[in-house]
Amino acid sequence: MKQAQISTLNHQYKDKINSLTPFEIYLQHSSEKEVSIKCLHKILSRFKNNSLKILDVGSGDGTYLLKSLPEDKDFEITFLEPSEDPFSKLKKNTKDNSNYKCINQTFKEFYKNTNEKFDIVLASHLYHFTQKEYPIFIFQLIFLLNDTGTLIWIERGIDEIAEFKKRFKTKLLPNRYPDKWQPRNYKKALGILKEKSGKTELIINRSELKFPYRENLDETIAIVEFYLNIDWISIPKLIQKKILKFISNRNGTLKQEEGIIIYQKQ
Repeated sequence: MKQAQISTLNHQYKDKINSLTPFEIYLQHSSEKEVSIKCLHKILSRFKNNSLKILDVGSGDGTYLLKSLPEDKDFEITFLEPSEDPFSKLKKNTKDNSNYKCINQTFKEFYKNTNEKFDIVLASHLYHFTQKEYPIFIFQLIFLLNDTGTLIWIERGIDEIAEFKKRFKTKLLPNRYPDKWQPRNYKKALGILKEKSGKTELIINRSELKFPYRENLDETIAIVEFYLNIDWISIPKLIQKKILKFISNRNGTLKQEEGIIIYQKQ
């Protein structure tokens, strides 16, 4: 059997299909971002102070936070995004507001050079660090908070996407993903934060991913590559069929879960 290959061409910011990246195609077929935006809007609306300082780590093009902002707030926001393509879009999306600052650096670079403290640090779906680095990274995020600041940590839950990833990643790349491997989820961060002095709250968002498996096979494959991070053409035909059967057996719909952890420093 041929060896499956880690995807390099279909990274969310690189290869484009029909002018959209695989990540953008995924967003078209998932309700996750819409559900998450509504939830974050409610969370940000709780804050009574209208002039808070926010750090958005890994902002992408900025639309997630921008669409979540309550209209009656006047936040000062630092957007941190290391990748060039989303950073270019971020600059365009924020250019009309003098309270917004965009920084094109990695978190490691920013953390090393900043003396700023923030009222809110937002860390949504970040995967640039290893499992072993969770405690260090979370400590660094908390260090950037002021004395009563709030960390909002967002990460995938244990859902059908996690089942899909575990089933096929362990099958295709067993040396990299052994049977005991588990996709990341919010529970590790929750355990770390609960051990720290402060108040911790968990909110669960539920949404759906609907594969266009009947009408658009190319887009279905793009979403599969986005989640497995494996080139479709390198996947043996038999497993390709099993992947498509997994999707069709669920009528193209996979349930998604997202954990939002709100940690208030005390």
